[in-house]
Amino acid sequence: MSKVKVVDIKNVPGERRDPPRTSWILVSEKTVGSKNLAMGVNETDPGGMVPEHKHDTEEEVMFFLSGKGVFVTEDEEIPLGPGICVYNPPGGKHKIVNTGSEVLKFVWIYAPQLPTHRVQK
Repeated sequence: MSKVKVVDIKNVPGERRDPPRTSWILVSEKTVGSKNLAMGVNETDPGGMVPEHKHDTEEEVMFFLSGKGVFVTEDEEIPLGPGICVYNPPGGKHKIVNTGSEVLKFVWIYAPQLPTHRVQK
């Protein structure tokens, strides 16, 4: 049987990015040896965003904990706030914009994990 692994976000350095946001990668092949998924937390500053991008093969789930924003796809804009969960299938362009005056905080999960979450061989 495999051993359970525990990660405390206080011990994980955040990755600061532009536009202003920070992401903590808590579960990945690099951090705990996971093979099928990655999970972390993102905090996007007021006025900041996760720029438009797409995932060709990865499913993505985001669960919003605090703040206010909008999830923008090619077809729609979805209001975001605490308690909203968004499932994003592979292939569509999307971005997340913080439209509020506080940090937009959410948990994200990818399956399979992104290549950047894997150990480089």
